[in-house]
Amino acid sequence: MTAVALWTYPWTLHREGIDDACERLEECGVDAVNVASHYHSVRSMQARFPDELFRTYAGGCYFEPDSDDRFEDVPIEPPVNRVGSWDDPLAEIVDGVHDNGLAVNAWTVCLHNTRLGATNPDYRIESAFGDAHDHSLCPSHPDVRDYFAAVVGSVRDRGVDEIQLESIGFPSAFHDHGSQYGHDKRQTVTTDTEEFLLSQCFCDGCRAAAESHSVDFDRARERVRELLERSLADPAHSPPSVDDLADREPVVADLLEFRASMIEALLERLADASGSTPLNYYVMEAYGFEPSTLPYAGVRFETLEAHLDRVTALCYVSESEVARDRITALERRVDLPIDAGITLDPDVVDRPEQVGDLLDAIRTVTDGTVSIYHHSLATETHLEWIAEALESEVE
Repeated sequence: MTAVALWTYPWTLHREGIDDACERLEECGVDAVNVASHYHSVRSMQARFPDELFRTYAGGCYFEPDSDDRFEDVPIEPPVNRVGSWDDPLAEIVDGVHDNGLAVNAWTVCLHNTRLGATNPDYRIESAFGDAHDHSLCPSHPDVRDYFAAVVGSVRDRGVDEIQLESIGFPSAFHDHGSQYGHDKRQTVTTDTEEFLLSQCFCDGCRAAAESHSVDFDRARERVRELLERSLADPAHSPPSVDDLADREPVVADLLEFRASMIEALLERLADASGSTPLNYYVMEAYGFEPSTLPYAGVRFETLEAHLDRVTALCYVSESEVARDRITALERRVDLPIDAGITLDPDVVDRPEQVGDLLDAIRTVTDGTVSIYHHSLATETHLEWIAEALESEVE
């Protein structure tokens, strides 16, 4: 039978109590939790607990970094989020959930973190026009790679069963919040190609790293600005696709190669830090869930194969055929075991039978774990849907 996990937040497990939460999850047929261990800023609504309905946390760690010396020589100081009375939330959760016979996977968000960017401005991404964006750090900086290697090593030390990576690629310049704003506004630059160009990072870390790469960094920056001139003047401009642009513009192709080399350097560090703990990756970057868009963020499949143990296809869709096709498309591109993720977002899944249909479809193309989004956000009815779907699977 397919193993099933639920994504969750530490504060929900604290509010419900680990033993009670695990008992309810076991009743539903769930085998594991994917708990946020290093996460971006969030305001979540936990509908099952009206007395603590909205929970707000800045980006940071859900473990106590001072308990080891991994960060001693890293100039980026890890921000720590406290959860109730727990001194080390991740350690408490691992011990408590394991005592109840369930597995614990560490949901580890990497580069996307506004709090880290705002407090460490020297490591932020920076556009060809010199605009720095605080919602993401740039992986071209060795210090950034050191920081996330320390995060992964610390998470591993807590005894998790698997480390699950999110946001390892170069980000988009566009994000719907920052440390100083709450809404992103624009009336042009609406295509993937334009977003890709405006998101190219030309920070000092990239400049230093480019010295040992074939990319002509100054020419690349100049050409990106030139390619965006019409987009900034004409909202109806429709440039070629990123792939076609790379074929036409050697400097864009060189930029893609350079980005890929930086992500490979990051993954090398993370894989080494994870040791024998399996390393998984959520196949999703700034340009969406489709596997074909990963290279735009510098993520290449041969790099994933070299440094990861598994990948997760995020099938946040309502139609079972679309979920199956996404997994099949990923299977054609990467030679790694494939897990899957589905969502209970009511804009996507609004009927209980859809949960069973998605699980059935996924099961025809992979025997990997299926993770469901999201235990903390779920109503009691959502949990009943999960229980019914998994009970049908047993029958």
